[in-house]
Amino acid sequence: MNKQEIREKVLDMRRSLTSKYIEDESIKAIDRLLNLPELSDVKNVLVYSDFDCEVKTANLTGWLLYHGAQVFLPVVHEKKMYAANIKSAVLELSCFGVAQPKYNEAEIIEPDMLDLIIIPGVAFDRALNRVGFGGGYYDAFLKQASRAKKIALAYDFQILDQVLCEAHDVKMDMIVTPDETIS
Repeated sequence: MNKQEIREKVLDMRRSLTSKYIEDESIKAIDRLLNLPELSDVKNVLVYSDFDCEVKTANLTGWLLYHGAQVFLPVVHEKKMYAANIKSAVLELSCFGVAQPKYNEAEIIEPDMLDLIIIPGVAFDRALNRVGFGGGYYDAFLKQASRAKKIALAYDFQILDQVLCEAHDVKMDMIVTPDETIS
């Protein structure tokens, strides 16, 4: 399957999930993530704002803030992605329907200042490749975040045997699902 076929198939599966399944599996994935040593001493963390039936991240964001981390959300502005402090600006919906801090008010951090990036995706494979929505925002951003650990959150069914990757695609350091950690 090519990337577009993968997107269509996996997104159809994801959009058919019940709210109970999303909630239960999100809790399991976040619990697994929180038990990783990679989260023990993080200071600056970019967390995605879940939408379109993705693994929910609100509990993770709350945990990080409670434990003293600076939490940032992705902000897309003029076709580029930035990391904006969640506390620095009111949230608004992006053109994609994702909650993000208002760019003109937000405190922006350079990508290389992040310790950890929690990444969404449509599909992944065990070689740590990722298929996103196809905009390239995350890949361009991740190339600038050289020191950050890149951990994807996904449901177990989003792990495929193989996804096609291209030269511009950035591999994950780890993928966390409700039932396993792939590294």
